[in-house]
Amino acid sequence: MNLRGKLSVADKLVLAASDLEREGRTKFSAEDLVVAAWRKFPDVFGLSGYPDGKGQLAYPDSNRVFAEIMGSKPIRQRGLLTKVGSKMYQLTDAGREHVRSLTDRSSETRAKKAGLARPTEQELKRLLASRAVEKAKNNRVDDITFYDACAFWAISPMSSAIQLEGRIANFEKIVETAQGVLHGRAASFGHGGAGFGADDLIRLLQVHQLLLQRFNAELAVIRRRGDERKT
Repeated sequence: MNLRGKLSVADKLVLAASDLEREGRTKFSAEDLVVAAWRKFPDVFGLSGYPDGKGQLAYPDSNRVFAEIMGSKPIRQRGLLTKVGSKMYQLTDAGREHVRSLTDRSSETRAKKAGLARPTEQELKRLLASRAVEKAKNNRVDDITFYDACAFWAISPMSSAIQLEGRIANFEKIVETAQGVLHGRAASFGHGGAGFGADDLIRLLQVHQLLLQRFNAELAVIRRRGDERKT
């Protein structure tokens, strides 16, 4: 694995989460991630003061990981990891693309790779087929509802602030990744399906901005909501 640049703590946690996915655990507990992160980066996620015979930290520091994934930490605000249950998490599509960007040797190598990761393609396909995009394409912008907006971002009116910020960050990362791979060209989804191009990605961004502006008051209510448990 060739990693580019200096990895942040968030980068290392996402890489550890990716290891869990490769083992078949697409949904994992906070404790699973504690162990995976310690095994991969013991110098960062090991419990200080308890070295093994080889000079490595012999036990995982759960608080180090919990502090990064619970509450309103950047790893979730950036849309890389999402909470799916009580102390249960999974990588987002943006998180998987982030892993790809970390493990590619260079941006040049990334540009040469064919297409997007399948989960990212599926999310793009969902977004392009959303009611909000369909209404915008058919000049029915005034008919777009807040529920259409929620479906577009894959949230609900009862979502927490961290869920909202994570989904918005996930959306922006996916579109940014697709734009970088396409380089202005058209592409088709794998396994059949209609094609998409730079204009479609621009439309997604335009709808995104429209929804942010139109439903600013509704989103403000969600952003003030601090009722998510930090576990």
